[in-house]
Formats: sequence, structure tokens, C-alpha cells
Amino acid sequence: MLKSKSLNIVAIIAHPDDLTFFCAGTIAKWAEEGHNIYVVCCTSGNIGTVRTDLTKEQVAEMREKELRTANKILGVKESLMLGYPDGGFISGPELRKRLVYYVRKLKADRIVTFDPWATYEVHPDHLIVGRMASEAGAFAVFPLLYPEQIKEDIEPYACSEVWYMGLLGHLPNYFVDISSTLEKKINAILKFEASLTLIAQLFAPNIDLANVSPEDLKKLSKYANKLFRSMAAGIGQKVKLKAAEAFYVQKILPGHFDNFQEQMRAMLGNPPEPPKIC
Repeated sequence: MLKSKSLNIVAIIAHPDDLTFFCAGTIAKWAEEGHNIYVVCCTSGNIGTVRTDLTKEQVAEMREKELRTANKILGVKESLMLGYPDGGFISGPELRKRLVYYVRKLKADRIVTFDPWATYEVHPDHLIVGRMASEAGAFAVFPLLYPEQIKEDIEPYACSEVWYMGLLGHLPNYFVDISSTLEKKINAILKFEASLTLIAQLFAPNIDLANVSPEDLKKLSKYANKLFRSMAAGIGQKVKLKAAEAFYVQKILPGHFDNFQEQMRAMLGNPPEPPKIC
């Protein structure tokens, strides 16, 4: 459950539109509760379109504007772009070093990212970002790791937990009630051209995404409401909530996850603890 004090929550994502799909309702809820929300986007998202009338540079510029607009709706305090190319070209050791820096600089109490152990996750950006974000959370506490980062305003910092979003490699152990923030989630999703593309492919393939009219946007908004309300309701149904997002949460010890008892229970075939609702 959330602590009573204000937390510094850092969402570390691969592409500009990742957060809105998987946990925007939760991010908006945490922001409303007074927590400090930061988003670190690792790539520029510069190939994330099926349109043929745009360059990589145009897509990157579009995605950054969309991200900042969406994050403003969600109550994000600051959005940081690392600028790596989209599509599997990130160096793991280099990314980990940069993410350790941001864990320390932002004093991250909680990291939200992808589960790098999710089965059949094909996107290399999701896997490397999730893994390096997890390692950064576990290792940022060690003063002898990247000691050149340690300055007057940056110190080693003990991150408390990692919340995995989206496709999970484990049954969820936390569900967040997003009934009060689902509207914000949907409004944020609609700021992304990539989201409109998905909605159009599913419900309105005849819409020209290079020339979306006000009437087309109204239709896409209607379809988006239907889709994402249905998804949130489906997740919430598992735990008797009207709308929810699901996570797999790991507590952190220095250099490790604090999961020994959980691993022992799984190894012995004992049932897992019931999920927590917040």
C-alpha cells in the first residue's frame, strides 16, 4: 500500500506512449494523492508509426509533444527524454549507468517499468529498459558504483520497490482501483497518433490518419472509450473493482529483490498470497 508520506515515483518507459496504455490511471491517481511523478522515456519513439508520409525526425518530434501533453493531463511533475533510437539499439550497460543517475538524482522511492521476464515479449526496447530500470533500482544505493555521479546534490539512494506494468511474467500481486482516474487515462491515450492508429485499425480502418477530421476524432474517441473501459473493467473484475490496472511488485534490498520467502513458496508449490488492492 502507499505510504502516508509523499513518494518520488519514477516511471521508466521505452517509448513515449507506453505509460498511457499500461498504467496512466494509476499514475494519475498517485499524482492526485500528492506524490511526485517523474517519467524517464528512454527512446525517441522515432519509428513508431505505420504512416509513410513521415520521417524519423518528424515522428520523434511528434512523440515528444504528445508525451508532454499526455503527462500534463496525468499530473506528471517532469518528463525526461533520453533520446535513444527506437527499435532495439540501446546499450544495456550505458542505459543502466544513466538510469542509476536518475534514481539518485530524483531520489526514486518507487520505479514503474516493464517486466523484463514477461513471456513472449518481443520488443527488445521493453526488455532492456525493464531490466536496466530494475537493476538501477537495486544498485543505486552502492556508493562505489559510478562514484563519479556522487556530487553535492546527488547521493547513493535506496529505492524501495519496482512496480512492473503491462505484460507480466507473473500473476499480479497488486491491483490499483482507477475508477476515479479512468477518464484521465483515456484522454491521455488519445493524445498519441499511435493510439489513434491502433483504434482505427481495430474499429475504423477507412479513416485516413494523416488527415483526421473532427468527426473522425469524435468516432475514434468513442471507440477508445469503449476499448479501454472494457480493458479496465476486465482487469478489475478479477478483484471486484469497477476499473483497475494490474502490477507485479517487487520490494528491493541492496543489490537484490526482497523475494526469498515468495520464491520458497513457489518452489514448494504453495499458493501465493492474495493480491493487494490500492
